[in-house]
Amino acid sequence: MSDTNTKLVEQLQHLYGFSDNFIESLQDGLIIITPKGEIVLINDALCRLTGYDKTELAGALLPFPFWPPELHDDYKSLFNELSKEHVKREFKVVYMHKNGKRFPVTVFFASIKNNQDKVIAYIGFIQNIEGVDYKTLNNPSDNQEVFTILNYRKKYLDLVLERKINQQLQITLNNISDGFVTLDEDLCYTYINNKGIELIGKKGLDLIGQNIWKVFPEIIGHPFYKAFCKAIETQSTQCFIGEFKPYKKWFDCRFYPSDTGGITIYFLDISEQEKTEELLSESKNDLNAIINNIGDPLFVKDDQSCLIIVNDAFCKMFDTNRKLVIGKTLAEDVTEQEREAFLKVDKEVLKTGIENISEETLTVKNSNTRTISTRKTRYVDANGSKFIIGTIRDITNRKKTEIELDLYRHQLEELVNSRTEEVNIKNAELQRMNKLFIGRELKMKELKNRIGKLKEEINSLNKQ
Repeated sequence: MSDTNTKLVEQLQHLYGFSDNFIESLQDGLIIITPKGEIVLINDALCRLTGYDKTELAGALLPFPFWPPELHDDYKSLFNELSKEHVKREFKVVYMHKNGKRFPVTVFFASIKNNQDKVIAYIGFIQNIEGVDYKTLNNPSDNQEVFTILNYRKKYLDLVLERKINQQLQITLNNISDGFVTLDEDLCYTYINNKGIELIGKKGLDLIGQNIWKVFPEIIGHPFYKAFCKAIETQSTQCFIGEFKPYKKWFDCRFYPSDTGGITIYFLDISEQEKTEELLSESKNDLNAIINNIGDPLFVKDDQSCLIIVNDAFCKMFDTNRKLVIGKTLAEDVTEQEREAFLKVDKEVLKTGIENISEETLTVKNSNTRTISTRKTRYVDANGSKFIIGTIRDITNRKKTEIELDLYRHQLEELVNSRTEEVNIKNAELQRMNKLFIGRELKMKELKNRIGKLKEEINSLNKQ
C-alpha cells in the first residue's frame, strides 16, 4: 500500500473508528475506495462473498476483479457518476465470484468526508441477495443501519475528541496571562480560569453560579460597567482600559458577547505597564527639557532622512513650528543644489556610520543665505533601525569675520610689501651716499698725506 493510502486508512480509523476488529465484525461485505477508484480496505465478509483474498483485492483499480467483464464499462460509468458529488445511494448490480459464477447484490454506497467537508473516500456495504424475497428489499436496508452505526460511532469519537479539546482548552486557559471568565444569559459566572481567580482575589473562588453585579455592586456605573452593557446591547466587541480603585490596579478588559445572551471577558492587570508608561512619559519630558536647553539646533532623522525630533533652537533658527517640520527632510525648502548636498551626506553617514562634520550653505525660503556647520552621527537602536543625530551651528557671522580678516590680512601684506620696497630704495640710496662719503674721506686722507710730504720736502730744502 502506498504512503498516501496508508495515511488515508489512518485518517479513516481516526475519523470513523475503522479498526480491524470493527470492520471484521460486520456480516456484510465492506469495501472502501479512494476517489481515484483504488481499493484500500476490505473485510473478510467481502472476500467470502467474491472468493478473492485480501491480497488480491487490496490496491486493485477499476475495473474490480469481481465485476463481470461484460459489465466493466457500465460499472465504470456508474462509479464515475457517483463519485462526482457527495452521495448516499443504494442500488442492485451483479457481481462475479472468482470461479466465474454471477450473483445479484445490493450495494449501499456513500461518500466519506473529512472535517473540512471534503470527500476523501467512498464506502460500500455489499449484501448477497440471491434467493432473497425481493419484497423485503423495499424495507430499510440493514446496510443503512450499519452506516447509521458508523455515524453514531463518529459522533462518539467526536465527543471524545471534543472532551480532549476541552481538557486541552482548560489547560490553555489556565496558562494564559489574561484573566478569562464566561457568563451566561443571566450574567452568572460559568467559568473562571486560574489567572482570573488570582487577579480578582478571594472572591474569585466562589464566583461560579453568581451574578456579576451581586458580587461586584461597586462596579455599577463604572466605565467598565458601561463598556460591559454596551457590548451586550450592541452585540459587538467592546474594550475598557482604566483603573479599578477598589483594587488599586489598572486593567485592560475585552468584552465578547455571545448570540445566546452570555458574554466572555478577558482582563489583564496592566498596573506595571501603566507605571512604566508614566516613567517613560516622565523620561520623555526630561529628554525634551534637556534637548530644548541645548543652545545649538539639534535634530534626529530616520533612515529616509525625515525629521522625527527637533529642539526649540532648531525651530528658532528656521523660524518654524515643530509640527510643520516633523516628517520632512529639511531639504524641501532649500535650493536643489543644497538639497542634493544634504541628502548625499545623510546617505553616506547612514551607510558607513562615520561621523561627518561639514560646512554648508543654507538658503531657506524668504530668508538670506546662511553658512552652517553641521555634525551628523549615525545611531542604531536595539531593533537595528538606523537614525541620524545632528547638530547645527550658524557660522554666518564667523565666516563674514574670517572673510574680513582675510581681506585685512591681504591689505596689510600689500602695505608691508609696499613699505618694504620703499625701505629697500632708501637703503640703497644710503649705501650709495655712504660709499660716496667714504670715497671722499679716502681722497682727503690721501691729500693730507701728500701735503705732509710736500711740507717735509720744503723744510729739507730750507735747511740746505
